[in-house]
Amino acid sequence: MESCYTAIMIIAVVVLSYLIGSIPTSIIIAKKHGIDIRQYGSHNAGGTNVGRVIGKKEGIFTMILDILKCYLPCLIVFLLCSFCPFDFIPYPYLTELFVCLCGISVAIGHTFPLFAHFKGGKAVACFAGFVLFIIPLGALIGLSVFFLLFAIFKKVSLSSIIGAPSVLLASLVPMILDFTVLQDKKTFNGGTYFGPNLMIHISYLTFIAIFILVLLIVIRHYTNIKRLAAGVEPETHFKKN
Repeated sequence: MESCYTAIMIIAVVVLSYLIGSIPTSIIIAKKHGIDIRQYGSHNAGGTNVGRVIGKKEGIFTMILDILKCYLPCLIVFLLCSFCPFDFIPYPYLTELFVCLCGISVAIGHTFPLFAHFKGGKAVACFAGFVLFIIPLGALIGLSVFFLLFAIFKKVSLSSIIGAPSVLLASLVPMILDFTVLQDKKTFNGGTYFGPNLMIHISYLTFIAIFILVLLIVIRHYTNIKRLAAGVEPETHFKKN
């Protein structure tokens, strides 16, 4: 039964997380202003484009919703795994695996949303929500790099392309600590991963999940990378409300 419960939980996490990620927040907010955000600006269904086309407040609000769209499901999955009465397979990183699957699935749903003809955003805000939950110190590093680059170059695309990989590099340290310091850890549930310790210890699973999300972000910014290489990528300016 352990294997059965584990398989059901994995399927449920992946499917439900994808559906949550598929909620097109930017499209919903833009429709309240009478437009289809995919027909204006960069044609991207993301918070940055909402800020460009509609206004700064709406753009920031959209980004916050997209961050929470990934953060809250990860929190719910963690709580379910921590207090679920079912017995899962005896794997010390099982809860971490569930949370990683949740974050990846939400990001894929956001990028290829079922409810918006599979045309969504670039997963940067969802990535921020995932990292903020599972390794807040890494999120702090990524945000610092992002805002520093944006302050200098005024380009969200460049800031995202470099900011996301910086989190991947930063996650190498806690991943190594997990193998060298926490060998005697028996369980992921309620252990050193989640809680007031700021999640400074992660395993290879989180590193792989972050790598997948960074790869997704880079691929989604392919056209931006081409424009950056050609020196024609425009600066990002939010419309004043």
